[in-house]
Amino acid sequence: MLKLVSKIVLFSMLIILLSGCQYVGNSNVDFEIVIPTKISPNIPLTIKTNFYYENVEIIIDGEEIAPSYLMSEEETFSSLMDGEEASSSILMDDEETSSSIFMDGEEAASSSFLMGGLRGEGALTKTLFLTGGPRGKEALYNINDGLHTINIKFLDNKNRIITEYATNITFDSTPPKPSYFNQELSAGNLNLEYKVDEKDFSEVSLYYNETELASSTSLQDSFSIKMTKNSGIKNYVLQFKDDVENTYNHPIEIDTDIDKPPVINSDIVSVNLFSEINMKISDDWDDNFLVLIDDGDKVKYPSELLLKPTNNATMIVFDSNKNKTEKFVNFNVDDQIPTPPEITARLISEDMDYISWRYDPNYQNYVVEKYDEIFGWEKIFELKNTFIENPNYDIIFVRKVTNNGTYGLPSDPVITLSEALVPYASGTINKVDKNLFLPQINTPFVIASDILIPEGKTFLVESGNQIRLYNGATVVVEGLMFLMPGFDKTHIFGEGEIALNGGTIIAYDTDFENIKFTGKGKLLFLKNSTLDNYSSIDTQSIGRICIYDSSISDYVKITNSSGVYTNNTYLKEISLNNVAESLFKNSTIDLFNSSINSRTIMETSTIKLMNIETFSFMNSIDTKIERLNIGEYSIFLKTE
Repeated sequence: MLKLVSKIVLFSMLIILLSGCQYVGNSNVDFEIVIPTKISPNIPLTIKTNFYYENVEIIIDGEEIAPSYLMSEEETFSSLMDGEEASSSILMDDEETSSSIFMDGEEAASSSFLMGGLRGEGALTKTLFLTGGPRGKEALYNINDGLHTINIKFLDNKNRIITEYATNITFDSTPPKPSYFNQELSAGNLNLEYKVDEKDFSEVSLYYNETELASSTSLQDSFSIKMTKNSGIKNYVLQFKDDVENTYNHPIEIDTDIDKPPVINSDIVSVNLFSEINMKISDDWDDNFLVLIDDGDKVKYPSELLLKPTNNATMIVFDSNKNKTEKFVNFNVDDQIPTPPEITARLISEDMDYISWRYDPNYQNYVVEKYDEIFGWEKIFELKNTFIENPNYDIIFVRKVTNNGTYGLPSDPVITLSEALVPYASGTINKVDKNLFLPQINTPFVIASDILIPEGKTFLVESGNQIRLYNGATVVVEGLMFLMPGFDKTHIFGEGEIALNGGTIIAYDTDFENIKFTGKGKLLFLKNSTLDNYSSIDTQSIGRICIYDSSISDYVKITNSSGVYTNNTYLKEISLNNVAESLFKNSTIDLFNSSINSRTIMETSTIKLMNIETFSFMNSIDTKIERLNIGEYSIFLKTE
């Protein structure tokens, strides 16, 4: 009997102890309450505390949520387990959605309120969720987008207030929509562009058959999808989200079985000296077109625009499916080769701040080119002004460019020296293992055997020097061989060879006697120089050859080159084989041969015999050609 009484007393004390823990209204407790500042039908209102409570009273904008709409913990857990939908709604917006409360981040199908929590380190945490769901028929009231005042009273098991909390929250049910959207099927690519102005925009995703293909968090961006022609109807969705998971789906449907005619988007068409057309044509599946010109007299190819000045005509464009479109346009056609820019400094140090050239009022566009081991001489800058901050490349060129896209003759090369030069005093040159400078005061010099100018080394010769290549000696150039300009001419003679092996040769004011240029490399530049009857040029795979103000009395043979350029030069014979671009201005040539994918523009020159062989292009401007032979599949244009 005594044991039974003791057990009853102990049990009663335990009940009193546990009940007393529920009410902390008079305790000196540091209450912690955290709720988000923004919610939506997709992002819940989460209420987190560091204390126990039995119930809450929630007042939004002065209106209390009735307790009769709050389910008990057991009922809510039952709904969560069974997946059944309850009808007791808490908050609603104007878009037929209601708000409901969940626990600890677990989603439920019901609109419900439940209590509970997880014990953290030294504190009890309860988490309540208030979120949107399908509107129930017993909804209390609507909640609109915007700022709302929320008051929360936390109650113990006797409905006594533990503490109160009041703050503002923002409700947002409006998804972000693009202020600009454009879709275009161009050359077999579906291009999508969008712009969103909403500051709360979070992400856009591109879906195909519920598979995400790409996404972006930028306010303005684009996507591109490669399409397959005649593959049926394709459906895509661009889904835009904000920071509280409101979403807007933009559907996209493409019928790949449809092929529309091309569209001419230009009113003015530019034509350069190679008859290349600069115009904008868009088409859903093609990027190559058959273009014809109808000037009222006849239908002709665009290259014939160079033969006779044409200010306007009807342009006819066909795509690969023979879809046709026409438009009356104006033409701008080039009629001359731009001259080389006059560089103010040709040999500079790394410390020089700017590189400049003389202003030409006839041209407002310039390009700067450097050498790339893979792509050869390539454009690195496009400029409107006549100067550039020193880019510190080994060698650069500047070229004028017309508004229609014709690149002119390259300037003199601009050379940047980065290391000091060592004067060479001995009369015999046996080895070049450092940057050497041959001063005129120590001339003459003799190269008695083969020598190598290594890659990365410079062999600099002051003007006025005499250098003899003795007994068939060869100078192999992997670095830079630079014969400087000056009042006195340099004389290189003997019976020898200068062989390019990936290097560069630049020669000013030099007379070559019985010297042969061979090999392959980056650049051969000759200015105000001569090659006698026993001196020749025969190169394979050279990046660029420039011959200005010079005379070559033997043959020049160039195979595989990105560019050959002459100005005010006499050539006894020149043969071009697979030369991508060659410009001849103010020159005299006894025999000119062009073959296999060589393109040439010749202006104000004189040719005794010209042979244009298979697959070549020649545009002759104010040029006198005494005899002409044109092979198959070649284009010859002549204007005067």
